[in-house]
Amino acid sequence: MLDQSAVSRFAERHLMPDKVRVVRDGGDDLLDPATGQLVPVPDLVVYDGQSGLYGRQERIRARTGRESAWVEEVRPAYRMLFPLGAPEFREADTVTVVEARDGHAVGRTYRVAALDEVSSFPVLRTVWLEEHDRKKP
Repeated sequence: MLDQSAVSRFAERHLMPDKVRVVRDGGDDLLDPATGQLVPVPDLVVYDGQSGLYGRQERIRARTGRESAWVEEVRPAYRMLFPLGAPEFREADTVTVVEARDGHAVGRTYRVAALDEVSSFPVLRTVWLEEHDRKKP
């Protein structure tokens, strides 16, 4: 029988060489009762650890209007692998690449585009991302 924990350890060791930080927006400002001023709620770091970033191209075909021709667009899409013990992420969480084998990835940010994939035989967490920012920190 296949050992689920052994597959998970293999995936973590060989498929997740990078380090990322996942941050959730703190939400609406809160009223500070002492000053009567609205103060921003700090963002929440929901994950800080290892991962693996994998890009692919997504082809989208759509009609631009009732009588128009089909338009085909190619956009970059990304999936990120996390250890099975990582928390569940929410859409719009921000992922920042802190360390990576590919130096061009460091400093880039992504937004979680969909909830984690689930499986009957889970060995890792897969999250789909949209690129947000390519600026270096």
